[in-house]
Amino acid sequence: MTIRPHRTHRLFLVPLVLGLGLALTSPAGATNLNGFLPEKGHGDLAVSYTAEGYDEFWVGEVKVSDPGVGEVEIDSLSVWFLWGLTDDLALVLDVAHVDASSDGLGGFGESGLQDGSVLLKYRFFESGPHRLVGGLGVRTPLSDYEANLPVDLGDGTTDVLFRLVYQAQAGSFYFSQQVGYDLRGDDAPDAWPLYTEAGYTFGKATATVFYSRLIADGGTDIGDPGFTFPSNKDETSRLGLKIYGRINDRFGVAASGFQTLDGRNSGDTTGYSGSLVVRF
Repeated sequence: MTIRPHRTHRLFLVPLVLGLGLALTSPAGATNLNGFLPEKGHGDLAVSYTAEGYDEFWVGEVKVSDPGVGEVEIDSLSVWFLWGLTDDLALVLDVAHVDASSDGLGGFGESGLQDGSVLLKYRFFESGPHRLVGGLGVRTPLSDYEANLPVDLGDGTTDVLFRLVYQAQAGSFYFSQQVGYDLRGDDAPDAWPLYTEAGYTFGKATATVFYSRLIADGGTDIGDPGFTFPSNKDETSRLGLKIYGRINDRFGVAASGFQTLDGRNSGDTTGYSGSLVVRF
């Protein structure tokens, strides 16, 4: 229950990195994109630690707490990599190790590799401040974790990922809007991941506000006859802030956080993340 001028590229590319350690329990969390691409032969590696948790969750559209579940804590270590294959085509990879546990009577908990994702990101169009970028990829489990528990590492499905991103930039400000579709495996419902970023660069820092919304295409509610947790209509709306600081041309550090605004069959989660970013 994710620019052609070299200097602008260096300042703005990393806002994509900042959110990738967050929302790992959401099917779309690590694959939200913006419209920035690296130049050919350049890229970024980000190592992120994320802590998130909740003590209330939605059963269908009703928020509840349950002593069987208790307070849930999720710690994750993720590695994300972006590489420019050409000036218009980039490879995106990510993997995460997750430790999920609860202090409720059910004693739920699991630790291990979660899901890995690989995407190709292509710039279809660029004119003045406007650009259009598409993404195509796949996400699949990297370990044999249990997927049908109230607290687990993920849904255990192999999914095909489609992304389309419009981005506009004016001076130090940019705006990015993603519309995606996840074609999900097994009995997990397909989903529409929507993701909005607005960022501003000042000196060596970039501040970004983001909003993410996951809309499930069908699915069950917790408690429905014959439901499974992967089959749930898992939906969330989240608002967050990211800050990236460039130490020099090779290294940077980042911090981010989010708050869940609304959900369905999901946790009322708050999360925080810190990252070390290396540019190649």
